Amino acid sequence: MKWVRALILSTVVTTGASLVLLSAIAFFVCRSGSLPRGSVTIITTIAACAAVFLGGFLSTISVREKGLLLGLGAGAVFLICAGAVSVLVFQVELGPASAGKIAAVLLSGAIGGVLGANRKSKVKF
Repeated sequence: MKWVRALILSTVVTTGASLVLLSAIAFFVCRSGSLPRGSVTIITTIAACAAVFLGGFLSTISVREKGLLLGLGAGAVFLICAGAVSVLVFQVELGPASAGKIAAVLLSGAIGGVLGANRKSKVKF
């Protein structure tokens, strides 16, 4: 039961963080006026990695074990949601270039999960 709760927390944190980060990026891109087309992909990938990192990190703080699996789970849930939106709304097919983005998101989730599980708690006197 605690794994399901941690995965739900991870999904909520990842969704919230990605909404905030992508909204902030959209605001700054609109304010700048022009941005090279190739840099949008890199910027959104970095924002997705940051959101998944936070989701994996904060979900494993409560459980304190199996950080790698919970971090990968956070990345997998994010990728499933993003892939479903890409395919259903934008009719975009996944290609070979998507492998790097998928690997980056999963790796950032795994790192966040491991760091959250191995985080030392503060000593209270």
